[in-house]
Amino acid sequence: MKYSVTMPSLGADMEHGKLLKWYIKPGDAIKKGDLIALVETQKSAVDIESFRTGTVLELIGEIDTLIDVGAVIAVMEVEADGDAADTVKQVPTDAAQPAPTPAGIQTIKPADDAGARLRISPAARRLAEQSGLDIQTLGGSGPEGIIELHDVQAALAAHPMPAAKAAPTGASIINVREAIARAMSRSKREIPHYYLQSRLHIDALTAWLDASNRALPPDQRLFLPAVLMRAAVLALKACPDMNGYFENGTYTPRAEIHLGVTVALKPSGVMVPAILNAHTLTLAELNAAFLDLIQRTRAGKLRNRELTDGTVTVTNVGELGADAVTGVIFPPQVALIGFGRVRKAAIVDADGGLRAGLVLDASLAADHRVSDGLAGSKLLNALGSLLAQPDRLA
Repeated sequence: MKYSVTMPSLGADMEHGKLLKWYIKPGDAIKKGDLIALVETQKSAVDIESFRTGTVLELIGEIDTLIDVGAVIAVMEVEADGDAADTVKQVPTDAAQPAPTPAGIQTIKPADDAGARLRISPAARRLAEQSGLDIQTLGGSGPEGIIELHDVQAALAAHPMPAAKAAPTGASIINVREAIARAMSRSKREIPHYYLQSRLHIDALTAWLDASNRALPPDQRLFLPAVLMRAAVLALKACPDMNGYFENGTYTPRAEIHLGVTVALKPSGVMVPAILNAHTLTLAELNAAFLDLIQRTRAGKLRNRELTDGTVTVTNVGELGADAVTGVIFPPQVALIGFGRVRKAAIVDADGGLRAGLVLDASLAADHRVSDGLAGSKLLNALGSLLAQPDRLA
């Protein structure tokens, strides 16, 4: 059975990706999980994994070309086992087939027609973008209506553009702030957020962490953000309304916890890759996975599942951050847990005494279509209980 592999969406803010490298060639037998391509997004370079086992028939995407999300980049022969995947679309075998798109031709979806497709050669698209010409207005003279270079040249000769604009050359010149703003604007527009905040006393936690690290070699010492993530994972197990996806008007809770982590990029911007299957990891394993994820994010060595499969997000503003953070949910997720900086504050003990102690403000941004303040409070209370009894985190 033939399947078309498409350019995946690697985040709510992604509109297209630049194909940097193929790891496969026609005739290769590949397994599910094998790397097939390296794609550059607005924020990083990401390795794309195959979601199916099969044989590569054709590579359509052209190297160093910007390709819209959803456009076909390769064709595979796979077994008809019903294993669906977000980035793979079945090509019907019992219906008349359209003529194949020549290698290198991009398939582009017009914004105003969900069913139609424009096909255009990379050279034609580059010239159109350089000239500020709207490709949706062009007609193609190539086979099956493909827009070729001479079609763009003819259109420019007939209607010269007042000023040319530089063609996008990939993620390196795409404004990361604009990409983030698009994703967050969508989140605030579509998701009815509600917010909760709780101040947690963490004297016991910090004492336990110091004692634990004294007994560990330097390369295995635990970091506070990883400890907080471990507490979040354990709390989420009891709060299924906070872990899953809201799509097409329906909420789907997930048993597995793929923990999104906000990672700061240099010189600016953030990414939210996920620690996959965080619910199966011990604290030590989660700590190692967290450090590895940060390193690979900043080095541009992520895999696509780490950007697409997150079920909930944790953000930690760190020691140099603010006292608390009010987050914006990363769609289609339905919750974001935030941790502010650790600081000293006045604490009133159970007997009414006043003392100085260490506190940490935990916050929750959640989707009101899925949960309410009662469920959100349950999550924050569970966090507080876990951090007050750190032996439960190991």
